[in-house]
Amino acid sequence: MKKTNAWSLALFACISLWLGSAPAWGAPAPALSEVRVFKVESENCTEVIPEQADSTRQCVHRGPTKVYVMEVGIGNNAVASFDGARLSGQSTAVCQVGSISQACSGAGVLMGYVYVFVLDVRAQGSFQYSNTSINVPRNTLRTVLSIR
Repeated sequence: MKKTNAWSLALFACISLWLGSAPAWGAPAPALSEVRVFKVESENCTEVIPEQADSTRQCVHRGPTKVYVMEVGIGNNAVASFDGARLSGQSTAVCQVGSISQACSGAGVLMGYVYVFVLDVRAQGSFQYSNTSINVPRNTLRTVLSIR
């Protein structure tokens, strides 16, 4: 019979703690059903972007600008660009906890992500974001927003 050493028990405890704070992964991942820009924020102005808008309307954004993208469902090939230049961003997992959507903190079911992309806007340009669903129907969704 093999003896259990303290290090293997400590590793198991650490993994258990990490998994305990993760969102629920037991259910199949939800198919990607929506991607859209919902906010653009620059030094001069913060603009909430309505659904199906094709352009910013309230402000002229220049300099460091944050673009917020909501993704409902789970994708595995996120691509963002501004005037053709690829962007990297930060993501935050969003969980459904009862009837509330919030940043995942160990409770609820993973339902999507919010991405934040920081770009330097020097002139009007086109922001594009796309992602492909991780499971059936493996659809690719995209959103395009002209930032003026």
